[in-house]
Amino acid sequence: GALAAALGDAVLLELVAHGPRLRAVLVRDGRTSLHDLGPLDEALGRARLHRFGLRRLVTTGDSASARAGVEFATTALDQQLFDPVRRLLRDRPLVIVPIAALHAVPWSGLPTCAGRPVTVAPSATVWLRAVGRIVPAGPPVLVAGPRLPAAETEVRQLGAALPGSRPLTGCAATADAVTDALNGAGLAHIAAHGAFRADNPLFSTLELADGPLTAYELERLTRPPGCVVLSACDSGLSGVRPGDEVMGFTAVLLALGTRSLIATVLPVPADLTTALMLDLHRRMHAGAPPAVALAEAQRAFDTAGGGGAHATAAAFVCFGAG
Repeated sequence: GALAAALGDAVLLELVAHGPRLRAVLVRDGRTSLHDLGPLDEALGRARLHRFGLRRLVTTGDSASARAGVEFATTALDQQLFDPVRRLLRDRPLVIVPIAALHAVPWSGLPTCAGRPVTVAPSATVWLRAVGRIVPAGPPVLVAGPRLPAAETEVRQLGAALPGSRPLTGCAATADAVTDALNGAGLAHIAAHGAFRADNPLFSTLELADGPLTAYELERLTRPPGCVVLSACDSGLSGVRPGDEVMGFTAVLLALGTRSLIATVLPVPADLTTALMLDLHRRMHAGAPPAVALAEAQRAFDTAGGGGAHATAAAFVCFGAG
């Protein structure tokens, strides 16, 4: 049907909690198959260790023990999630619909996903809806939040790489100005401090010149940007409500009509992020879809750097259509 046609060569992997087991529904070439991925609690524990290990690489430095911890957790999680379906995945692009508790996995940090176009969606329906959206034609909007010197540098360099873009920096980057500029933009890049509110994800914030912009306030947008890049700590994290309804910046923007969103699920060091973001935008400007551009930029960045670079690259996830 419509899902198979939209997928093309891509594979959709939807994770499902079934009692104490984790299962996967896989859609490939119009065929659907069900696979057992083992104990749910093991997958959740391994995912926590994987996140903890990558976070440690970023925050405490690239030590041998930190690397060893990441490698152990990475291998265990990758094998549990992908070994049962590996022969069906091959080297195809991947659409992942995780259970809510695995929404914040840094997927490209797993060997099976590294270098492969991967996009994450709250449901197959949300992904299919996003794929069909037309990207607005407005100029790129580039925003730098306060108390982040690297953000101004990032926006200045991106502006040189993206002709016709509209920069909002310093005192011009107010919540109202940014919200107005986002309406009808083909692309938006926001480099700012982000704070995730686990108790109320809709009040998660991006810090702008005159104070915080909440995920909730983005609901004022009438024509949301086609692609949004949030270069901010934990901006991609979403909370879970009953029924696996996911909330936060990712959920709000996708629900409003943004086609693709690239955001972080881990803290990222601003000094390392700029080079990755420049490469990402150059690839998208040359015509690569967001998920493809991100996978290629992550692979190049990871290869060139150490453990800190690996963790920084893995922190970014593509949500939506890809």
